[in-house]
Amino acid sequence: MRYVLIAVMFLLSLILPGTVFHFWSWSGIKPDLLMLLTIYIAMHHRWPSGVLWGLGAGLLEDLYLGRYIGMYTVTLAVVAFLSYWLAERWYRENFLLTTFMVFIVTMVGQAVVAFLSLGAGLHWSLGDIGELVIGVALYNAVMVPVTYPLIHRSFLHGWLRYRPRYER
Repeated sequence: MRYVLIAVMFLLSLILPGTVFHFWSWSGIKPDLLMLLTIYIAMHHRWPSGVLWGLGAGLLEDLYLGRYIGMYTVTLAVVAFLSYWLAERWYRENFLLTTFMVFIVTMVGQAVVAFLSLGAGLHWSLGDIGELVIGVALYNAVMVPVTYPLIHRSFLHGWLRYRPRYER
């Protein structure tokens, strides 16, 4: 059941930004739902499984987008590690702290995307990069009140919680 739920959330995080959020974009800025899902999974799992999720989800997103293979793979692995590291130091039950953490981690993730895009030869101005990084981070932070309570509750009740093989 939990793998089906994760697969559905993964597919929705790939599909919704290009469909529904296309109409809800602010100046062309949409939330990065896969980055948000990666943050949540990394917050509630141990670091190896969170980083592996980031690598796998990033690779599948790179293949889905069809260009710059490796850009989201690296980005989501960095996001997963940073999310785990911050979650170990901050209290997860504090809603405002979680929103701030999502904002910070999304900013870092979008900065990595922008840096790798510049390395791939895309020519963006610093103003465009700043607008994109802050815009996506704000949009993801605004999505936390809608998404985090459901995800957090499902992790706590064991639907998506990591369980070592010997505890099953």
